[in-house]
Formats: sequence, structure tokens, C-alpha cells
Amino acid sequence: MAFYTLGLTFELVMILTVIVLAVWIYGLYFNFKKWGLGSTGYHDQLRNSFWLFIATWIHEAFKDGLWIFLRTLVLDVLLLRRTLARSPVRWIMHLSIFYGFVVLATFSVIGLMLDIIEHFNLVGLAEQAALAKDYLSLPFDLFGYLILFGATIALTRRILIKFVRDNTSAYDAFLIGAVWLITVTGFYAEWMRGNAFLVGNLFLYPIYAPHFALIHTLLAIFLFALVFPWTKYIHIIATPMTLMANRGGE
Repeated sequence: MAFYTLGLTFELVMILTVIVLAVWIYGLYFNFKKWGLGSTGYHDQLRNSFWLFIATWIHEAFKDGLWIFLRTLVLDVLLLRRTLARSPVRWIMHLSIFYGFVVLATFSVIGLMLDIIEHFNLVGLAEQAALAKDYLSLPFDLFGYLILFGATIALTRRILIKFVRDNTSAYDAFLIGAVWLITVTGFYAEWMRGNAFLVGNLFLYPIYAPHFALIHTLLAIFLFALVFPWTKYIHIIATPMTLMANRGGE
């Protein structure tokens, strides 16, 4: 398989995928359990605090009925109406990063499943899986550009706007910079392969394409497995859950 180069074999990708999923699942478990205990009970031995949190969240989210839950999901979580009311620029930035991240993550899972089908020729669909992966290339590019657009806005605001710059810590700069760098290295790896969306063969350099692909993959694994579940970026999960539990309230 051409994508797995420079030692990034199919088997190694499977191992890394399992590790990333395990870290993510444990990260969610850790955070849910912490939230279930609450700030005053963080060190208490509260039995079944993980399941207590899940049960409490479900009760609160559906407390006013299914219609209120769906309305909050669409208006507050999917359309970010509160962010729009505060700042249209931040609204565009958050929408771009959010949907770029969610769709690319979904496509990555689909692509991994197609890789497995192709590698093991499950039910004789190896050729169909390879063809299906080709159809994913354009959506990958489009939503990749979307997340790059949002990350560029975030980075630019922190450089050019004094108020935002003064309130940006090194921690914030690292997180935004990491997302931007990962997206750029992914695009550059693809551009070097040639026949890339929008840029064609402008950056064609196939010899170094695998190197950038490897850098992009390792950076993405490091960020999503070792950073996201343990930093403020967990708000990509915590904020929607809070909004739905409060049924759209602050």
C-alpha cells in the first residue's frame, strides 16, 4: 500500500490506532469520572462516579423533553448561536475548526475501515475499497482547507489583535500552533505527491512526500492522543455536553 512508507506499515498503523483509541477512551473515562465527582468531591471515594455522571447528564439533557434537547443540539451545538451573538469572526473560526475536525475524523475512520477491507480483501472487496478511498480524497481536501482556514484565523487573531494577544498564554499558542502545523504538514505531503486539489503539481516533489506524510501522522497522533484528552481542548466534548445538560442555558 503506497501510503504506508518510511516504516509506517499497515501493521504499525493498526497498533498506533489501537493505542490512540485506548488513550482517548481512558481520557474520556477520566474526565467523566472527574466531572461526576465534582470539584468538592474530587478526592472522595464516590462509588460509580463515572456512571453517576452519565446518568445525571442524560437526566438533565432530556429533562424538558426530546424537542428541547434537539433544539439545543441544533442551535447551540451545531450552529453555535451563542458564539455568533458574541463575535461573527469567532463564530466562523469555531465553525471551521469544529466541522473540519469532526468531518476529517469521521473520514479517517472510514478510510481506516477501507484500508482494513483492502489489506485483508474482506469478502472480496479489495478493489472496491481502493476505489472508494479515491473518492474520499476530494472531501478530505475540502474539509482540510476548512480547518486550515479556521486555524489560520485563530492564529492571526492572536498575533494581530492586541487584546487577544495580551490574553494568550504560551499554552494557548502551542495548541493553536500545533493544529495549524499538523494541517499544513498534511497538505504539503499531499501537494508533494502531485496532482493536488487547487495547486496541481506546483509543489511536486515525490521523493520527500513520504517524509512529510510521516511527520504529519506522528504529530497528529501526538496531539490527538497525548494532548487533546488532557488539556482545555477537551472542551470540544465538554462544551456541547454542558449546553445540552443546561438545555441551552449558560
